[in-house]
Amino acid sequence: MSRTTDRHVVGAFVAWAVFVAQAPVIYAGLLGYAWSTNGDPGGPLAGPVLCCSLACLGVALVPLLFVPAGWIGEMASRSGRLSVKLPVAIAVAAVLAAIYVAGIAVLTDGSTVVGTLLACSGGAGAVLCPTAAYVVVAHRKLKASSV
Repeated sequence: MSRTTDRHVVGAFVAWAVFVAQAPVIYAGLLGYAWSTNGDPGGPLAGPVLCCSLACLGVALVPLLFVPAGWIGEMASRSGRLSVKLPVAIAVAAVLAAIYVAGIAVLTDGSTVVGTLLACSGGAGAVLCPTAAYVVVAHRKLKASSV
């Protein structure tokens, strides 16, 4: 494998790991919401099931979202500057996530416009940290390999 492939594979793994690491934070937020509204907090397997679900979703999102966003960010910055690469990749990832969520909302045919917009913004927000991790790791590996 070439250096370019190596750094993108490492970046993709880090993006997946960061995406899965968001699960406890999401679970804590949902648990706090359930307690504050006197709702059902769920069973004892809710946290592990959420982690496994996000791990499976992350496997699908790596080739469909994180890698294309990182490559587009890299192509947009021919100078190789992280300050150009990162915002472009994050914007592309947010747009791709919103398109995927809106497509799923249309296919399931059960959500309202407001619910779809809220889900799109949540989906876009959920991919920001993993995309940033992917771009930064791939960029750092590039700088380290060129030294």
